[in-house]
Amino acid sequence: MKRLFAIYVTLISLLGCALFLYTWPFSDVNVQNEWFLLLLFAGAVALLDRYLICLPPSGNSFTLESSIYLSLLFVFGLKYTLTVLILGGFIVYFTHFRKMVWWKHVFNFSVYTIMICSAYYVYIVFGGIVGDISSSYLFAYVFCFLTYFILNAILMSIYFSLHSSANFIVVLINTVKEVVYIYAVTMIVSLVLSILFYFDPLFGLFLYTFIMLLLSSTFHQYSRLYEKLEDDKVYIEQLLNSLPVGLITIDNSKSNSFINNSATTLLGLDKKEIKQLVEQERKSEKNPYFWGIMTRCDPFQQVKVSYERDGEEKIFLVSQSNLHNLYGEIIGRTIFFLDITEMEQLTKRIHQSEKLALMGEMAAKAAHEIRNPLAVIHGFLAFMNENLHERDREQYHIPLLLKEIDRINAIVEDMLLIAKPSAPVMKEAYIETIVQDVLSLFQQTLEAKRIRVHVRLDHVPLQLDSKQMMQVLYNLLHNSIEAMEEGGTICIYSDVDETYNMYMYDSGSGIPTHMQEAIFEPFITTKSSGTGLGLTIVKRIIENHGGTIALHDSSEQGTTFVIRLPIRR
Repeated sequence: MKRLFAIYVTLISLLGCALFLYTWPFSDVNVQNEWFLLLLFAGAVALLDRYLICLPPSGNSFTLESSIYLSLLFVFGLKYTLTVLILGGFIVYFTHFRKMVWWKHVFNFSVYTIMICSAYYVYIVFGGIVGDISSSYLFAYVFCFLTYFILNAILMSIYFSLHSSANFIVVLINTVKEVVYIYAVTMIVSLVLSILFYFDPLFGLFLYTFIMLLLSSTFHQYSRLYEKLEDDKVYIEQLLNSLPVGLITIDNSKSNSFINNSATTLLGLDKKEIKQLVEQERKSEKNPYFWGIMTRCDPFQQVKVSYERDGEEKIFLVSQSNLHNLYGEIIGRTIFFLDITEMEQLTKRIHQSEKLALMGEMAAKAAHEIRNPLAVIHGFLAFMNENLHERDREQYHIPLLLKEIDRINAIVEDMLLIAKPSAPVMKEAYIETIVQDVLSLFQQTLEAKRIRVHVRLDHVPLQLDSKQMMQVLYNLLHNSIEAMEEGGTICIYSDVDETYNMYMYDSGSGIPTHMQEAIFEPFITTKSSGTGLGLTIVKRIIENHGGTIALHDSSEQGTTFVIRLPIRR
């Protein structure tokens, strides 16, 4: 389609060329001088076609060879101009023979022919005279330029619209926007060049060609420098956007700010909102202290600031430094901030662990010291319980004292086990055997409370310390029984994948939601008489076996714990 259009345009242009072929355009006296000047003009056109003037940042490029054609029209006429066009076309084609697509070159030549011929006749119709330069021909110049410009825009728009799916009107509007300023320059240059050609064509041609080649070289260097700067800018922006640190640069003129992608992600705002808040163009009801820090102009380092986002509190470490130019002058500021929420939580857990470790060590020492006087007290109370009259025993609450002494001893034993757990002695065992042994200990209690127990465990050999695992199951069953009223249900079942997964369910009232995350921490209990050490001991033993224990589910319908133990094949 494009090639067919090019052929039609070429046929029309050939009719225009026929206007100067019916007669020889030169006199017999100065044939050699005329041809010499024609070749110079054609060479200048070829040079200007080769050395374009690039215009960053848009990337457009143009030549001012049209200014030569229009100037020749005003000074020498149509035949002279078309001769220069043909000679220049041949020079361009044969100097770029390998890179040139012939039909595109012919089409380009045809477009120039139509524009030059049309512009010439409009110039004549509006009173312009060839060979005379005068301000009285202003309207002729203007309409000549308009004709040249409009024809160029229409023909090129038809050509490009055939190549794309865009509407012709849209292509035409975009083409006019791109070339209107170029033709405004062309019009001014053409008038100046016409004056030069009128007085001295040779001097004017050399001067104009030299200036255009100099401009082409200058703009090419500027364009390459601009492209390099743009490449460096894109590369640096990609680096800054890849950082996990929020980065905001604000210059004093407020015209060249930068906000990286991490800043928008961390703050949960778009770049426009962040810029407005930092530059105090907008006030934020949320996080006033954070935005107050961000709007400070003086430098600061590593300030911890809380920031609320989507109902979740984050902790940012914010720093700010001055932004300098090449001469060391302060031109703005750079703000860095990093999300340290997880680090702060980890630090708190480490501190808590250190405190617990210290408390555990102190508790172990205290427990050793407490056990000796407890043994003495227990011995005397047991002696009194055996030898006193029943009435005296009741009066002095000897049985209750013995019971509380046993309770203190149990707490001391648990504390010693947490502080210094013994290493498990691994032997091959089956978990269902240990479960049956533990259930036999609770047989009377289970029958008294009418609690049903369902056991369905896979028969898989495991490396276990049976004594320690018995304590684990004892603590879990004891908790389950105490959590249920009469008529409850306990289910113990398993599944096997890469680990042996044992689930223990009870139909008790469940664990309160606010306690579920801390249920394995020391001294956390849901019972008024509990020590809060049972699940802590269970977790320690399971971890020493290389496994894990977790609260699988808990609600008013019941609670399920899951124990995962490694299978050593």
